[in-house]
Amino acid sequence: MKKLEDVGVLVARILMPILFITAGWGKITAYSGTQQYMEAMGVPGFMLPLVILLEFGGGLAILFGFLTRTTALFTAGFTLLTAFFISQQLC
Repeated sequence: MKKLEDVGVLVARILMPILFITAGWGKITAYSGTQQYMEAMGVPGFMLPLVILLEFGGGLAILFGFLTRTTALFTAGFTLLTAFFISQQLC
């Protein structure tokens, strides 16, 4: 059973950061469109570099094990704030 748990943790440590990395990469490659979308949602466009840093950089940091707990805390907080803010805009 311990072996199965270890495999599950390894898979999660690989797949979760990939979600952030791909989201960050999408923002990098569609910078102006993402900036316009953020502004339409009420988020200042100048915050896009910070969002990219948290998503792309944070995903890479977690994937490679750099300051994993701290980075995971920041990305989790960012995700919760984003979900809350966007849900308020859509209601």
